[in-house]
Amino acid sequence: MLRDSPTTRRRHRRRPAVGGVVACALVAAPLALAAQLGTDAPAERHAQVGGRAWVATPEQGTVSLIDGASHEVVATVVAPGALAGDDLAVTQAGSSAYVVDRTLGTAFRVDGATFDVGAPAAVAAPGGRPQVLEGGGAVYLVDPVRRTATHADPRTLEPGLELSLAAEPGEGQSVVDSGGRLWVVDAATGSLTWFDEAKHVVDGLATTESRLVLVEGRAVLVDVTAGRAVELGPDGQEGSWSCTGLPPGSAARLLGSLTSGHVYAAVPDDGTFVISALDRDDCGTAVELVEPGTADFGPLAQDGRYVFVPDRTTGHTFVVDTVRGEQAADVPLTRPGNRVELTTKDGIVFYNDLDSEVAGVLTLDDGAWTGTPVEKYDAATDEGVAVVGGGDDAPGASDPGDDPSVVETTFAPVRDGRSAPDAPTTSVSGGPTISRVDVRPDPAVLGSPVTLTPVVRGASGAEWEWTVTAPDGTVAWSSDEAGAPTLTLQGAEPAAYELTLVVVDADGRRATLSRPLDTVLVPTPRIASFSIDNPAPGLGEVTNISADESGLSGAESTWQWEVSLDGVPLPFPGQPAPGAPLPLQFPFEGVYTVALTVTSGELSDTASVPVTYADQCVPALASRRFVDLRQDGTATVDLTADDCFVDTTIALELPPWLSSSTPTVEVAAGATEVVDDRFRSADATRVPVDLGVVGPPPSDGVVTGAMTLVLGDVRVPVDVRVNLPPAWTADPTCTAPDPVSGDRPRFRAELTDADAGALDVRLTLDGVAGGPAGGYRMLPGQSGRGVYELTGPADMPVGDATTFSVRATDRFGSVSEVRTVPVEGCAA
Repeated sequence: MLRDSPTTRRRHRRRPAVGGVVACALVAAPLALAAQLGTDAPAERHAQVGGRAWVATPEQGTVSLIDGASHEVVATVVAPGALAGDDLAVTQAGSSAYVVDRTLGTAFRVDGATFDVGAPAAVAAPGGRPQVLEGGGAVYLVDPVRRTATHADPRTLEPGLELSLAAEPGEGQSVVDSGGRLWVVDAATGSLTWFDEAKHVVDGLATTESRLVLVEGRAVLVDVTAGRAVELGPDGQEGSWSCTGLPPGSAARLLGSLTSGHVYAAVPDDGTFVISALDRDDCGTAVELVEPGTADFGPLAQDGRYVFVPDRTTGHTFVVDTVRGEQAADVPLTRPGNRVELTTKDGIVFYNDLDSEVAGVLTLDDGAWTGTPVEKYDAATDEGVAVVGGGDDAPGASDPGDDPSVVETTFAPVRDGRSAPDAPTTSVSGGPTISRVDVRPDPAVLGSPVTLTPVVRGASGAEWEWTVTAPDGTVAWSSDEAGAPTLTLQGAEPAAYELTLVVVDADGRRATLSRPLDTVLVPTPRIASFSIDNPAPGLGEVTNISADESGLSGAESTWQWEVSLDGVPLPFPGQPAPGAPLPLQFPFEGVYTVALTVTSGELSDTASVPVTYADQCVPALASRRFVDLRQDGTATVDLTADDCFVDTTIALELPPWLSSSTPTVEVAAGATEVVDDRFRSADATRVPVDLGVVGPPPSDGVVTGAMTLVLGDVRVPVDVRVNLPPAWTADPTCTAPDPVSGDRPRFRAELTDADAGALDVRLTLDGVAGGPAGGYRMLPGQSGRGVYELTGPADMPVGDATTFSVRATDRFGSVSEVRTVPVEGCAA
């Protein structure tokens, strides 16, 4: 029984389905986009077979594999050690993926073929911005805070050589090129460092604001302050600087082309998408997407001639045709304010809403771009789609009890207090194996046919040798027949023979098994084994016991079952028909002895098997992993008792800031039903309970173990997710522009929030008309989580204001305190 466990195991036993309908649909595969940039190639439709991508679901602490052709989730795995709300990031690696849990500071690999989840590697301290960078066959684990990078095994992420970066790269300041070289920019000093067979450091080439992108697999340094870019190679700078078309100091989203020598930029300050050619110093192509200062562009993605630009402000994604230099589509994908990441894989474009259950595929059909949503989990129940692995705590994890087929466990019979030993068997690694040989009838009847049925694996093309040895050591029978031979033993008196099977494969690897072969003169009852469909029942749960009688070959017999506890016989209401399963159901703990006597004429056999009933009742949330009170501070959740088949009482222990009108609930046991001619225990009932926030929670986001469910002496902590308004860690600031460089004023706001990287932060010039509706949008900065920055647009009338104000809104609508700061020094 689990008691005071921080992570309580939950098993869900559900009544097997009586029947079901399986629907299959064939849908058109998404468009495979033109792969050649620089030519006006038409978009063509190609058959897609392997178009799959992994996407993260921070709300669930899971990662899902989406199939682009079928628009379905193929598999969902639980991030090791993750809780709902952990900050997860995915890096595609062929059919597999590397996943970083920034909350825990760990990384792991999930195999795209087997869905196996590797052991998590410790990369950084919790919240320390760890990264997994991959390129040219090399994998690096980067810890920006410790200023280190570690070579890692590409399959296991087992750490190898640790490198001292002597740099602290920020967002967009580290890449691995196609040659396996690691490049980093120090956000504090602006130095450029790269590693191949040696470490190289260059000062003066980069600045603290410089960024790194990959263009056709080559590292490119982008100086956002000066609006220029330059290619990098084994010796550092290669060639001359070229323009990027970026306004000086712009907080743009950058992407290097996969297929040509271009750098792409989405610029929120002026609402444009800029294309620059490194080899021609050409940055004259700018595509207008939105009004200046109104967008919050997310990370860009490219497939062939098309680049995809998500705008968190509206929930739309722009599709830009880079060959024609024009906007090709404006596609609504998610709710406004939600973070969207885009992935192109095998010619298919995937999108993922990090803040909801929605992911999907972008498709070009008949000249129109559309998004087809794919549900990663059920938002109403938190049950994941196609969950594999992850243990019993996986969201929506199923168990064998959900399978309509009956899966039983076989036990050897107990006679005179002892179980029959297993037949000795030997094998060689990689060779054939022999699990057992069944004999029918058993014991064998002298002068009558006996069939030998082996359970053998890995025996294709192997040689077989059967031998039956008499008590005096002579060979009574032998055969080289593969499969299930039949023999007849002759004799006047019963005797104990020995049966041996040897299987040798083409490489000489041998497997052997020997077992006794008893003989009798007439068919004799023999209980060969017991089968139990639920070998570890909980209190009040039905378990069905069957017996395999091997000696009578279906001849008429009588079966008599008896049950005792601690040697005391228990009343028995009735006997099932011979061969039918015996249903048992007990409300008290104990080891019950279940005995069976099979009688045929004056011959009989008696054997028994122990069945242990234990109190396994565990209080639990029904179909949810946590209580979510973020939307309006209230929720109704269902409580139940897992692995519990007796009536029980669950109490709620709540902190002072949380309340419920039903702190104690009565949970009724599920009914006993007959399914497929067997008795089954249904799950306990679900009881709705209302919860509400009545005081200030201790923190924003996940409050671990905030409430406790108590059933007897079993205590189960439950996480509660709450929402508090964003809080200020410092007053907003403004830096005056530099008249010499033509720089513009820069604003900075520092806040803390559970969603600190996804706030809607707005700045207004007090008393000044004009500007974007709702204020100038500030974007997440590179210097830390919760830091928001804005480079004032050229037409921003800072000199007309005496103060500016900043407010932040989280995705649940909670608004921070408005901070108002003098404009002094902000104007040139």
